[in-house]
Amino acid sequence: MSSSNISNINDNATFWLAGDAERGATEVRFLNDMLTTLEAKVLEEKRCHWYRLQHLRMNVVPLILDMARHILTYNEHYEDALRELVRELVPPFGLRRMILTRVLEADPWLVAGGPAPVSVGDVEEADGLTAEFDVFSPLLGLNDLFGWAMEPTPSGL
Repeated sequence: MSSSNISNINDNATFWLAGDAERGATEVRFLNDMLTTLEAKVLEEKRCHWYRLQHLRMNVVPLILDMARHILTYNEHYEDALRELVRELVPPFGLRRMILTRVLEADPWLVAGGPAPVSVGDVEEADGLTAEFDVFSPLLGLNDLFGWAMEPTPSGL
């Protein structure tokens, strides 16, 4: 290779050393546009992430659990059978681990140690609202309730 074909870094340095104010202003505008685009892409990515988790939680996991109720019976090998069912239903690479984790976390039979007796009915998720919240929320309002709960305890109590 001859030295005439190789570009020397100093040959291009004059572009960066030139004090052209217009070029500098153009570069700043260009950078600001790129940063604005990047911020928009980050927000879009976050929105897609939360939509994906919501879809997983509201649609995919309940459907798999419903299928499991019709296919599997609860016994000491139920969790292994549930894992195998998810492996059969969900293709490998990418989604399987995420879905399996959410299915195992959301399965009320695993949390409760099995289905409820027929006379009682199956396990259901209870509302997360406590009696204290129901009593104090109308009195203080939601924002004031959280503010009150976060106040430090007086030293005399």
